Amino acid sequence: MFANSAVVVAIDRLGAGWLGPYGNTWLDTPHFNELAAQSVLFETVIAESPDLALAYRAFWTGRHALQPEKAGVQTLPELASAAGVSTSLVAGDQRVTEQLLALPFSERSAIRRDEVTTCADEMEGTGLHQLFKAAIWELSRAERPFLLWIHAQGMNGPWDAPLEMRYQFADEDDPVPPDFVDPPQKVLATDYDPDELLGLSHAYAGQVALVDCCLGMLLEALDAHPLAKETLLVVTSPRGYPLGEHLRVGPGDDALYGELLHVPLFVRLPNGEGALARSPRIVQPHELFSTIAESCGWGAAGQPPSSLLCDIRGEAPTSVNFAVASGPGQRAIRTPAWHLRESQSTDGPLRELYAKPDDRLEANEISSRCSEVVELLAAQLDLFEGAAGKDELAEIPPLAEALCDVWR
Repeated sequence: MFANSAVVVAIDRLGAGWLGPYGNTWLDTPHFNELAAQSVLFETVIAESPDLALAYRAFWTGRHALQPEKAGVQTLPELASAAGVSTSLVAGDQRVTEQLLALPFSERSAIRRDEVTTCADEMEGTGLHQLFKAAIWELSRAERPFLLWIHAQGMNGPWDAPLEMRYQFADEDDPVPPDFVDPPQKVLATDYDPDELLGLSHAYAGQVALVDCCLGMLLEALDAHPLAKETLLVVTSPRGYPLGEHLRVGPGDDALYGELLHVPLFVRLPNGEGALARSPRIVQPHELFSTIAESCGWGAAGQPPSSLLCDIRGEAPTSVNFAVASGPGQRAIRTPAWHLRESQSTDGPLRELYAKPDDRLEANEISSRCSEVVELLAAQLDLFEGAAGKDELAEIPPLAEALCDVWR
């Protein structure tokens, strides 16, 4: 199980529901399928915040987005460097490489591009291809244990995949997919044109197909690397991308629904350990910190306890089986049986409740039918926020039984 190197790929705005291993049946993602066959797949990973800076603070410090900043906390690249490991950050977004928490990486590369106004003619002309090409070159230079972190803008950057990648998803009777490049962002009218939304979905799917091709390039390069058998590979996303599910198209960071929060997570361990395993437990991105550090032997005093490796070992998890997310003026909680979204208004909190796992798209709001559950979930949110503020998350008691039992 133990590795001496790690490659982490974070693909921004990639929702879990767009990938074959997470149940998508119309968008072919062969390289994600290949990765799933080699990995532990975590079925329910809930982003902690749609804010990219907070997402990366969680990745690199192991602290939940609701926890306050804490002086003296060692970051993941600091732990790796202290263990004699070379560290590199390759990103398609300059905001990531310029974060204070990114400074400990020994090498930071921002892959800058001129303004993109049209879709590329070939895959080689896309920003994602150029990013992965740069990351593969960085990988080829590694001659000793390393940490390579790759941040792809994904669907948060220009949608410049060749138009053929969009057209392949349109049936004969469908309208021609649009040729825009800038990521769309709008609030739909209740009587929106479904053909418009279909075109946006085809354009997004074209970008996902491009991501899948680039992932295949990386997998091929990593598997040929001399240190491949000792390298941990993690592929995830900091946040998803709403595409009309709740009349939102685009970032929609003030709407904490599943399309924004549910992200993929593949953990490929050395020597094929855990391959084809699926974990149904609810986890959050900050848990990756200790998982990577423990797997690679980059320990530190005061390091948060690991929980994700427990799924491989068959041990009881060290984290609670629910997830909390926060955004501008709102918060959300996801348990095995429920998703509660709470937003603020002049009249007080507005709460929406959805039954899980059946209501995958959160289309049926049932708070009026389950008022007791709503109050329990709101109280659990208060408890979590209070414990996070005091750095006492480890002291949170188990969920009430009513919050775990699937509603029928």
